[in-house]
Amino acid sequence: MFAKGPLQIRHAVVTMLDAFVKTVEAEVERRGGNIGAEDVARIAEAMKVSGEMDNFYRAVFSQIVSTIVDAQQVNRRTNAFGRLMVHPLSDFFQSQQLDRGMLHNFFFFIHSLVGDEEDEWNAQCTVVVDELRDRMGQAFGWDEFYADPRAQAIFWQVLVKVARAFKRFDTRREWFFRIMQHKQTSISLAPNKYVQVGDGLDIAQFTKADFLTVFDNLFAPVRNLSPEAATRFETATGVTPEAAFESFFHELVIYKANG
Repeated sequence: MFAKGPLQIRHAVVTMLDAFVKTVEAEVERRGGNIGAEDVARIAEAMKVSGEMDNFYRAVFSQIVSTIVDAQQVNRRTNAFGRLMVHPLSDFFQSQQLDRGMLHNFFFFIHSLVGDEEDEWNAQCTVVVDELRDRMGQAFGWDEFYADPRAQAIFWQVLVKVARAFKRFDTRREWFFRIMQHKQTSISLAPNKYVQVGDGLDIAQFTKADFLTVFDNLFAPVRNLSPEAATRFETATGVTPEAAFESFFHELVIYKANG
């Protein structure tokens, strides 16, 4: 969606250049083929202050703003899966207790575990969001999405994958630290073209306290499920909450206790 913006700007520039060329050509014809650099400059200055050009600028600006708004709306819907996965941690990122710069790393961690299933789950989340928006209108809030049984089922399935990935707790913990401590040092502008944004030597600060904040709160929604929710959990994942998380929670307690 954002790709439309540069194309719209290019179209606007081409339109202005075409108008300039046509104006110059008309002036050349009027003068019988005799026109100099000063005349070209005068035409350009006249176009700069033209009321018609002002209307053109406003129209182009309106198109670009509309494109940005549309892209933001699409992103809010298509990123529903990401919102779902991070919602137990949103207050910590919002308050900067957890560095918001690490969100990309967290999403990479989730994607590394769920793989291509992320696309399917994101599509399902988008359907849920669209249905809720259509039904609730302005009253829609993301809490309604997080509480939707379909969204909860997806969230539970991801947490089961996370817990299983930590079967070898110490090894997986160190892997997670490396992911979260990665700090982006360049931005891609085009294939094989990057802009350096850091010296490449520093790493993001991610501590043991941060690790515990992430996993204590990420798994908080499944620690005390109601009997009805526990039944839905087993239907969605094929295991009971106890079977899914008992070992992982035990390892967290040991890690927390070991200074």
